[in-house]
Amino acid sequence: MKKLTMIITMFVFYFNGFSQCNTKTTHRPDGVTMEYFNPQPVIRATNYEVGVSIYKNKTSGDLLLNLSVLFKSMTPKKLSGKTIIQINGDEGIKLPLVLTDLIKMNGRDLALGLFLIDEKSYEILKSKDLKSIFFYLNGELIGSTVTEGRSLLKKQLECLKI
Repeated sequence: MKKLTMIITMFVFYFNGFSQCNTKTTHRPDGVTMEYFNPQPVIRATNYEVGVSIYKNKTSGDLLLNLSVLFKSMTPKKLSGKTIIQINGDEGIKLPLVLTDLIKMNGRDLALGLFLIDEKSYEILKSKDLKSIFFYLNGELIGSTVTEGRSLLKKQLECLKI
């Protein structure tokens, strides 16, 4: 009986680990196929919340960071410039903005941005936890210490098995 309980417990933990790897795939009309994770919150501030996730352009092989800013009591602004990510340790990275937009989702204002992850940044993100994220909204530097999901990007990159 103990052996059966141990096997069931291992089975549950095994499949719970894969539940974090639920990606979605979109085949766009322009022929591009994107595999991505839904953004998860990493910063909850008084005026805004920030969610991040990894996107992989399966057509080109590019890796992208999705940064979503939910405006609570701030005037909505578009993302601009690079995003700055500090990870645990001494290293930090800057990712260039590829695409940005302002949208309404469920009646709330949201700024979306996709930032290109180069090979060096990938190596850092796949092995380190997040410490802080800073970004520009219409040229104004905003950001904060990551308050939750510090290992989120590391886990998502591991799931993609790049």
